Amino acid sequence: MKELLIDTAKEAHDVSQKLYGIFIEDINFACDGGLNANKINNYSFDGYYFDRQTKKGITDYLRYWNLSTGKITSESSSPLNKNSRYARINVSNSATLENLGYNGGKKWSAYGAYAIDVNKTYQFSGYFRSKNFQGDVFVEIVDQKGKALTTRQKLLPFKENWQFQKIELNGIGRQYGKLKIYFIGNGVLDLDCLSFFDLDYWNNQDPKWRYGRLRKDLVMALQALKPKFVRFPGGCIVEGNAQGNEYNWKNTVGPLYSRKADYSLWGEKIPDGGYNQSFQIGFYEYFCLCEDLKAQPLPTLYAGLNCQLRSKNSLAIDSNEFKENVIQNYLDLIEFANGNPELNKWAALRARMGHPAAFGLKMIGIGNENYGKDYLEKFERIKQAIQLHYPQMVCILSAGFLPFKHTMRPAWKLARNKYPDLIVDEHSYHSPGWFQRQAHRFDKYQRNSAKAYFGEYAANGLMAGRKQTPQRANTFWSALSEAAFLTGIERNSDVVEMASYAPLFNLVSSEQWNHNLIDFNPQCYCPTANYLVQKLFSNNLGTKTVITKGKVPLKIYYSVTRDDKKLFIKLVNCSCISKKIKLVIKNIGDTKIKQEFLGDTVRQAKNGLNFFGQANENLRIRRKEIPITDGNLVIILPASSLQVLTVKLN
Repeated sequence: MKELLIDTAKEAHDVSQKLYGIFIEDINFACDGGLNANKINNYSFDGYYFDRQTKKGITDYLRYWNLSTGKITSESSSPLNKNSRYARINVSNSATLENLGYNGGKKWSAYGAYAIDVNKTYQFSGYFRSKNFQGDVFVEIVDQKGKALTTRQKLLPFKENWQFQKIELNGIGRQYGKLKIYFIGNGVLDLDCLSFFDLDYWNNQDPKWRYGRLRKDLVMALQALKPKFVRFPGGCIVEGNAQGNEYNWKNTVGPLYSRKADYSLWGEKIPDGGYNQSFQIGFYEYFCLCEDLKAQPLPTLYAGLNCQLRSKNSLAIDSNEFKENVIQNYLDLIEFANGNPELNKWAALRARMGHPAAFGLKMIGIGNENYGKDYLEKFERIKQAIQLHYPQMVCILSAGFLPFKHTMRPAWKLARNKYPDLIVDEHSYHSPGWFQRQAHRFDKYQRNSAKAYFGEYAANGLMAGRKQTPQRANTFWSALSEAAFLTGIERNSDVVEMASYAPLFNLVSSEQWNHNLIDFNPQCYCPTANYLVQKLFSNNLGTKTVITKGKVPLKIYYSVTRDDKKLFIKLVNCSCISKKIKLVIKNIGDTKIKQEFLGDTVRQAKNGLNFFGQANENLRIRRKEIPITDGNLVIILPASSLQVLTVKLN
């Protein structure tokens, strides 16, 4: 039997205190349709979508709205804001306006996706203007057959100028439904920026959440991971697929009606291209979320190159456009996050939005999955501009999208030779076997130089040519292989500064990307096997790595960390047979150890969720206490299993 000696008094190095984080990209309806508490699809009648034929954006201002009788048009005269269009309803006796919400645009595209529950309270609101309308307007949610799921409520009489109204509706049924707005009367009425959300949204007592609001259960799923940082907004949407489609944070702040919508390149995976970025979750909401999660923000911005997998567009580095739309955007974002409201207009906007205090931004990502000489030159230009004004700001350098030494070499060469203060962002979507083999990836990385950030990863087999399907995604075997890899990250946490899984969210039955950390439907969410692994690792991490001696059996991976009060031992068995190992823990007497266990004899086991109904959680973390005598413990490692042992230190 193999023996592992753990000397709790001998520490190897510090563990990065921002090792495990999360990465939010608006893919798989993660923001609109997910985190965004507003259930209305195309809420502001500013629809801008992806055209799958031309690969460009097209306007379709009234998409996802259906008016029975009467006439609906899109208008732009005297709007709420220069960026805002609105809907004009011409009513003769009666008309009904419908919206199905976010149903994913695939299998359930004809179904309403407003999840309603009994005894819950919902708010409908919007801006209204009467041109000559005389009559009443009612609002309710009904099911597929027209049965009421909420009470029907009446709006107040309308004025000639834009007026904000809100009403509350009570749930009287438990089902998915669609929004119905009834117009009874005659005349013309204008509508804009409509919302419908559960009043029990995230942190609803905090007045800073006065613009975009977040779906509570999804935020709580993130909170349970105890993330140390949050990367946002991407991902490929940072770069965009063409000039003009890159993510511009300035379009995402201020009152909702002032935010300028854009199409999402992920519309390429939706039959009608129907993926709009409404920016109801913009950079203000992002910073507020980081604050609530007690996580450092890691904004990642456009570096002057559109997505290099889709486009060859690149701004000239000495052009005014690069200076104004790239470099200045970085500097202004830092002011929006950290600046003095009395000295800077972007900081003043932050204060007006409800957050006078600085958000405490300390690091920023320059580009996403970019590579090559052009990118490296642009990176240096942006970094130099940032650190001229903000010398303490940490910059993140992209190493491209492939996890291989020869493709990453130029980025690492620049970092190690010229900028040892950098963090280099590596990505990988490879096979479970690759992740197991890479458990020792960082053992020989240079110490006392630039740090690594493993910013996007998942054992989905994409780079190994594995066909991507929902059925093959998020198996226990993939999660276990990721666990093996994470033990290597922890052992090398003096080199690896941060790590974040990707993608984070997925509206089931809508996938633009398979294999995601958290599946959700309009009603609830499902923790995947991969989520459970992330939770076990992020919730059980010390501040120091501990020196160990001895050998472990083949296909066993481990890491040991400690803080002042606890010792954390992670053991991963990727073999198909059960194995034993003897742990000898110095400076520990007779006590009990908390064991958290995750395992399954079927490697393809997974947790599941359909568009309708609750999660099927086949895989769960099991917990128990086991005795240890004089610091000695013979532990059985079942085939295909992960366990975390927590020992209280004397």
